Amino acid sequence: MAEDLSNKVFAEFLWQTTGPMNENWPCEQQESHNATSHPTDVVFYYDEPYSAVRRYIQCDLKSYSKDSIKRGPVKEAILSLAAQVSCAGASEIWQKRYTHASSAFDISGLLFVYNHDKEFHKSIDTLISDIRPEDIKLPRKSRLYVLGPDEINWLQRVARELQQMRGDEDEAKRLPPRERCAFYYPQLARNTAVRSERARAATMEMLKSPWIILEHFDEEEARQGFVVFHRRKTTMEGLMYLLDYLRRHEMIGNKTRIDIKVQPDDGEASANLQKAIQEYVLSIAGENPDTDFAKRLSKIKISHVPEILASYSTVEMGMSYAR
Repeated sequence: MAEDLSNKVFAEFLWQTTGPMNENWPCEQQESHNATSHPTDVVFYYDEPYSAVRRYIQCDLKSYSKDSIKRGPVKEAILSLAAQVSCAGASEIWQKRYTHASSAFDISGLLFVYNHDKEFHKSIDTLISDIRPEDIKLPRKSRLYVLGPDEINWLQRVARELQQMRGDEDEAKRLPPRERCAFYYPQLARNTAVRSERARAATMEMLKSPWIILEHFDEEEARQGFVVFHRRKTTMEGLMYLLDYLRRHEMIGNKTRIDIKVQPDDGEASANLQKAIQEYVLSIAGENPDTDFAKRLSKIKISHVPEILASYSTVEMGMSYAR
């Protein structure tokens, strides 16, 4: 279930898979790791936006019921994944299977904890708060990420919304094909690293951040657009900050379409956006409700990302593999 879901979700964030799935490979530190081999469920990769590095994500995919998501198993999985990442950096076998010789790379780990019965409603942070950084032995440039049920639910909903926007019959709401989309990273004037043009995917940091921003371009109408997925409940002040971000990075153009997508229980989102636009316009010298800039802001759309109520059936999944 976690394997099926992760493939569908991360494809929408423009991650790619590499090498064989569900394979074991020899441990390079058998004494300290107390193991002869390590497993690989799947390896995803994407190019970093501000460097020439390709990031490979060694994944441990877990599918648990509510009663199985406990502190002990989660901590054990994290420490095991850290050992996998540490070994992968030294393993010729792992690197031959999963990396590309043409790119410099870093290796990180992702523990993907999916709750298939949709009954786990706590933050997974409550289960990992006692893990000390010194317990996790990783190479210097490697990282270890944990996605719990709540975060996976959010990413699953964002991915589904992108799919539905791409297939929408309403031209005003439709997204272009994936090849004309990329997740947005601004050019950083103070950063000596130039943004890589091939870096189109959402990084793990973006997926765990308060905003996920997709940039798209309609070649026929020469029209640019942005979709901002806003994970936290909106406030007027928070939306003013978002508007300022869009303005500072010159994302509010004459023909630019901007859609903000919020949580389904955010009933005040539209009112908050209206007040945020009014206050933001008044905060800028020379602007008023009748200027072109204010009119462009008034065209920003805000809507909800629907909740996903369906859950996987272990019986149905088993039958599909049995066919």
